[in-house]
Amino acid sequence: MRAGTLTRCISPSFEGNLDRLKNKDFILSSGGGSGIAMRYEGECMEYPRFLTQDFKPLDPIELAKKTELIVTRRGPEGLERKYTGFYSVPVYRGIATGYAVGCCLRCIYCWSNWSRDFPERFGRFCSPKHAAEKLLRAAEEGIKSDRWRRLIPKVDKLRLSGCEPTIGKEHLLALLEHVHRSNFIFILETNGIILGNDRNYVKKLAEFKEKIYVRVSFKAATPEGFTIRTGAIGKYYELPFKALKYLLDEGIHARAAAMTDPRVMPTKERKLLIQMLDEIDPKADYPKTLEEEVIDAYDTTIARLKAFSDKKFARNLEDKIKRKRILSV
Repeated sequence: MRAGTLTRCISPSFEGNLDRLKNKDFILSSGGGSGIAMRYEGECMEYPRFLTQDFKPLDPIELAKKTELIVTRRGPEGLERKYTGFYSVPVYRGIATGYAVGCCLRCIYCWSNWSRDFPERFGRFCSPKHAAEKLLRAAEEGIKSDRWRRLIPKVDKLRLSGCEPTIGKEHLLALLEHVHRSNFIFILETNGIILGNDRNYVKKLAEFKEKIYVRVSFKAATPEGFTIRTGAIGKYYELPFKALKYLLDEGIHARAAAMTDPRVMPTKERKLLIQMLDEIDPKADYPKTLEEEVIDAYDTTIARLKAFSDKKFARNLEDKIKRKRILSV
């Protein structure tokens, strides 16, 4: 994918919406983006897909609840959750990763597969025990690429990533009970929305703090920036900051990462973000150590950016994805 393709997708319509979002009534309204009336487990709900230009900001806590109804179910071994895969990858110098289905944000540059937007169509349910076993097996098998296997012959860490792994509290805590008995470090990657809204959840995670590391991904330092990048109501931009503080207060090893690509985050906002993080955790020295992300030109990223600016493309894309169904893990 040529670099120019990504730039064309981001501007000018993406940047032009910043002015539109400064309207307070728009920022505080609720709703979804590209959505359909969907019947799931006897309930009819409007489920937001990827963002389109006429989106109304959504409530991420309500979306988390809706998504949990889709991606979890009660099973004989506890609360089951949907995943699209388990395998080892070279990041973190080798880590076995479970890719969770479903998210409570709609980041316009998201790289995750379409299970974020269509969780009812992708993935398979796994019990906490089964998911833990799959993670441990993926670690044992190691990285399958011969090139990377030579560089990283042994995998010694486990991770949940993909969409939003904190959806399904009971499942995650039960999974941690299983992997906690192993010798592996466990990395939890999260957008911080649910943890920032539920301090008790963080307290429960602290029971595993000897082996857990939490990476909180920040999207914005202002309500306006949060809405235009994630599709969520602006006031919820504070939740990831609360999540980081709660984690640190409970003695959990946690650090921030942030999407600071200048194509979507102004320099002034980036400075404000670092200042806010520095106030929460001065020892981290975020002005020098912040893990900063840039937008990569994944096919899903390009498609989501194009869908935002092209309604016809968005309709065709939704129809195309509805015809897919990925189940295997």
